[in-house]
Amino acid sequence: MTPVRTLAAFILVAVAATAQASWYDDYDAGLAAARAGNWSTVVSKMTSAIKGQPNENNKARTYGAIFINYHPYYYRGVANLNLGRYQQAIDDLERTSGPGPENLGSIGELLERAKRQLAAASTPEPEPVRPEPARPVVTQPTPAPVQQQPAAPAIDPGLRQRATSSLNAAKQKLQAAQQRRAASSPQYTQAMSIYTDAASRLGAAKSNDDLNAILSMADNAGDLAELAMPPSAPVPAPAIAAPSKPAVVTDVVLGDYKPQLRRALQNYFNGEFDDAARDFSDLTGKLPGNAWIWAFLGASQYSQFAFEADESYRTKAMQSFQKAKSLRSWKGGLPEKYFSRRIRRAFNGQG
Repeated sequence: MTPVRTLAAFILVAVAATAQASWYDDYDAGLAAARAGNWSTVVSKMTSAIKGQPNENNKARTYGAIFINYHPYYYRGVANLNLGRYQQAIDDLERTSGPGPENLGSIGELLERAKRQLAAASTPEPEPVRPEPARPVVTQPTPAPVQQQPAAPAIDPGLRQRATSSLNAAKQKLQAAQQRRAASSPQYTQAMSIYTDAASRLGAAKSNDDLNAILSMADNAGDLAELAMPPSAPVPAPAIAAPSKPAVVTDVVLGDYKPQLRRALQNYFNGEFDDAARDFSDLTGKLPGNAWIWAFLGASQYSQFAFEADESYRTKAMQSFQKAKSLRSWKGGLPEKYFSRRIRRAFNGQG
């Protein structure tokens, strides 16, 4: 490839990566505008975010192991309601699955308000009534109106207890990750950040929607803490010796696949489970009888399930684990030094 073509390909890749990443930047800008009450900017930024990523998710993945609570339809619906665009507000609020990190009101109350305002705007003004002859009016004393305090939003005590229990469970998983010396891993760092944010929100929770958001954050932090693994210990260099015939033949057989296998393992231990699953899946077609490759493929797919909450990943992981078991006798399950406790539990539970 000529230098000019190489430079052009690099520019195209950089532009594509920037375009792909712009949806969560727009979402962050929309959140900032919502906090400031700049509703026109909220509509613009959330619309741009939806064009890049139309699917809402409590654990939407941005890049690497970074996940956000992504609900752009909710904030665009609130903004349209404040701008008097009641039908657009209803469409967005009926499509959203919940509030994001900033709770601006429950979906039910916002929908009721938007529908009430739309109905009032659609009702024609009454025709003027011809005045009747004046009659003497006897003025009656009018009692002073009693001001009613707005009712505080009801909070389910059971839901608060569940959120507290989930936070405690996430804390225990973080402590377990520290004990296995995984505090330097990116999964642990992300889990600790999410846990700290969720714990700080618990005391200020004012609605069930707030508690549901905290519950989701605590579960996410616990999942990430379980996936945190210590850095791989350096493998000592073997003593220089003449290679045996089996070793030479092994290098001949696996020589073409070693770089791909090394890259797949590197992605797995760095938390890049999408890339790891793709490489391991390709290797199963080239080395279908290798039980270790099937085991690492299942572990990568199960980690995708933990992040995405998509049952299709879990189904694939169980199929890969079953294939690995059929190719090898795993005494005591998968080795602890390569696989998290959650993955080993899923593997052992597969018949």
